[in-house]
Amino acid sequence: MKRIFDFIMAFFGLILIFLPVLVVVALINKFTGNDVFFIQERLGKDLKPFLLIKFATMDKDAHINGDTITCKNDSRVTKIGALLRKSKINELPQLINVLKGDMSLVGPRPLPSNEVSIYPLDVAKKIYSIKPGITGLASLYFHNEESLLSCDKESAESIFRNVIMPKKAKFELWYVDNRKFLLDLKIIFATLLVIGVPRKNILSFISKRLGGSEVQQNAEKIFGIQYELNNEDVSISKK
Repeated sequence: MKRIFDFIMAFFGLILIFLPVLVVVALINKFTGNDVFFIQERLGKDLKPFLLIKFATMDKDAHINGDTITCKNDSRVTKIGALLRKSKINELPQLINVLKGDMSLVGPRPLPSNEVSIYPLDVAKKIYSIKPGITGLASLYFHNEESLLSCDKESAESIFRNVIMPKKAKFELWYVDNRKFLLDLKIIFATLLVIGVPRKNILSFISKRLGGSEVQQNAEKIFGIQYELNNEDVSISKK
């Protein structure tokens, strides 16, 4: 049922966004001169690699000029790219991945192999025992992930590896154990709204709309950490 739903939604979604996509393509060509699409190998179901498709949002040589982690106000992000990232329009080409069967609409986010390797192997295998998704619980919570990361490489890598990734793992593992069609619908609905929700309201937003007794009972434990970043260090404090 999930595959049929994914296919139908991706098919009609691509039809609906066809004209807006043409506008995005024209804007990228006019203002950046870069390739329109960013294609990168990611790990999918059973940790098998596939090529993920996004709209390009960075300078052409971004992978050479900087780290793979995107930080707040990253100079490699183009002006049009910043708008695409903020609105999440850059993720829309992944509907092609859904249509092909590489991904689902909802699931754990597909990551590059160097990021997946941060997880213990047994955790990675469980997370990717299902197809990755365009959106999911971790994606909702960290929908503005780059705003949490300073452009100081050491600080960014530290919080990404030691705070963000373990937290993502909790969300992804919970979804794998509790996934069902109704939950997917709630996540899709939440995704359509969450772009306009300030991060400070994410706790109540997700807990109210996604339900799940475990999430609600452990809301403070799962969502109750605030991150304060600067160019020198990272401090983590409880609400």
